[in-house]
Amino acid sequence: MTKKARSGSRRKSHRRAVKEYCSYIVEIQDWELTYSLGLNPNPKLLSGQYTEALHLSLKGILRQPEKYSSKEITSTFIGDREIFPTKNDSDFTPRCVGAITLRGEQRDFIGALPFDSLPIISSPMQSNQVQFVDFYGQTHKYGHADIRWIHFFKKYDPEEY
Repeated sequence: MTKKARSGSRRKSHRRAVKEYCSYIVEIQDWELTYSLGLNPNPKLLSGQYTEALHLSLKGILRQPEKYSSKEITSTFIGDREIFPTKNDSDFTPRCVGAITLRGEQRDFIGALPFDSLPIISSPMQSNQVQFVDFYGQTHKYGHADIRWIHFFKKYDPEEY
């Protein structure tokens, strides 16, 4: 019996999808800066004798992208004293500074900022010098997107974006 020769089937080459980026513009409606300090409850998990937390919480209205325009969003910035790598962490490459979720009624952002920057950001917010925040990152897929850049600013012109 002779075997039938296989026709020259081509393999499909799988290309990586080109990542698209966009801005998620939020108009700040309300904000709160909270701080707490306490004894470290779990020395095996966290280093040091004390633990502290500094959070900036924002409530706002999405202005961009157009699909989510005028929807409410909650943003939480966690103050991190060790956000910048030390010499021992030089081979660590961060993926993002935060993540945004836009899934049904769930619309929120969570990210990290340097611990010392949160009071600096909240100070101009008190005098309305900061009214918007721009989360620049990947276009959301399945309701989620990694954010690569955070920008606080006063005025928003939709034609610039």
